Amino acid sequence: MKDKLFWGDLHSHCAVSYGYGTIEQAFENARLQLDFATVTGHATWHDMPTDRARFGRIIDFHKEGFERLAENWPAVQAEVERQNVDGEFAAILSYEWHSIAYGDYNVYYPGSVGDIVEADSIDELERRLGGRVAFFFPHHIGYGPGNRGVNWEHFDEKRSPVVEVFSGHGGSERDGGSFPMYHTMGARTHFGTVAHGLSLGKRFGFVAGTDHHGGFPGHYGEGRTAVYAAELTRQSILEAIAKRHCYAVTGDKIGVEFGLNDAVMGDEIVALGRRQLSFRVRGADVIDRLEVIKNNRVVHRAFPTLPTLGAEFTAKVRVEWGWGDKDEYVDWDGKLRVIGGRIASVEPCFNGDPVLAPSAAGVEVADRTLHGFKQESDDLLHWTSRTKGNPQPMVRGTSALIVEIAGGMATGLAFEVNGRSFSYSLAQLLEGSRAETMRGWRSETVLVHRAVPEGSFTLAGGFEDSHDGADTDFYYLRVVQENGQWAWSSPIWVDFSR
Repeated sequence: MKDKLFWGDLHSHCAVSYGYGTIEQAFENARLQLDFATVTGHATWHDMPTDRARFGRIIDFHKEGFERLAENWPAVQAEVERQNVDGEFAAILSYEWHSIAYGDYNVYYPGSVGDIVEADSIDELERRLGGRVAFFFPHHIGYGPGNRGVNWEHFDEKRSPVVEVFSGHGGSERDGGSFPMYHTMGARTHFGTVAHGLSLGKRFGFVAGTDHHGGFPGHYGEGRTAVYAAELTRQSILEAIAKRHCYAVTGDKIGVEFGLNDAVMGDEIVALGRRQLSFRVRGADVIDRLEVIKNNRVVHRAFPTLPTLGAEFTAKVRVEWGWGDKDEYVDWDGKLRVIGGRIASVEPCFNGDPVLAPSAAGVEVADRTLHGFKQESDDLLHWTSRTKGNPQPMVRGTSALIVEIAGGMATGLAFEVNGRSFSYSLAQLLEGSRAETMRGWRSETVLVHRAVPEGSFTLAGGFEDSHDGADTDFYYLRVVQENGQWAWSSPIWVDFSR
């Protein structure tokens, strides 16, 4: 695509309603690794349960959160305006409208000014907003109708050009495969999935957002949105999303291009004859597989070939740190010097405190920015960080940097971390990962992952497909990395006639 690729989080929270951390700190955290973000306030819930015996705590903290947002709303609008800097960072104003019957929707304004509007139905909400918003779309849709997931009977693609396919709640692409939902809100059902919505003839693009409640937009591994836009401005980002020129990832910034004839992801075309599909992917780890889905069936798979390395090559090395005691912060100060090579790029994979939703006891959230990094030269990288141990075996408390290195087998990576020095060659890291436990058993650790050569994290190709007899076909791309990070392109629709 001719447009530039920008990264953001369209769904995150902090203490402006219910959640943790300030909005100022949330935007500061977003700027560490994103180009655009919104800090969404919980605003209204027309059909909230009334059974206090069962839902008393939920009723109270929602009402308190709504009142807090109403009080904070002028300050929220002012902070969004202050944070929005054309060409540097796009800050987006939004609030969340809850509904058991229609599903939860986030409302997005085109500027830094807008009212919190209440309504008893999604159609009434649209009427009362009166065209003043950019769009609004449903999130954690997989819970399905009647459970604060999407209700496709009331879904309108004109007001909602995209849906959230992944967040910290889990994945909503389909009812099988990875990322089931285990939140207290319930299970994933087929009738709330993207697959079901597309089968009904609905047309929408894909986005992802963390739904993180600890003031850390972009919290790694819980959903990010990639947007192809002309420039880094709020208007350009929102216009591109409205065109569905966007896609969803779980965490890693997997570069995805997907086309059909002259169309790109999100487009609708008429094609009576030949359909030439093309794709290009630049990942952050080993690509396990690429799949093209047509009408909810996999019609093409592609895999990277075993790369042949010359005297000089490019490889990505993920440097991850954390582990140790889950109740104790560890401060990190690290340097990486590349010897006999250069640093081509650095991608941050930073985590905030692992918070999905408030609890009765509350949680501790760091009172300062947790992470930072600076590439000081072509061969020197410096980072600072604060982590806790993993709160549960399957919940990550670590953070990382993905360092792309141009060099050769003898290229060295020399580390100085918290007073410890260690080094490896690229040849050693191509063989396998290395771990440095900083203070012995059960203490904080640095993991230098296996080096991934370019031929393993890139994939390009295409194939030809034909009309099967349906009035409309839709195609989208699914990319799966070996490390469990995924990407989903927005669909392309092909009408046989119009």
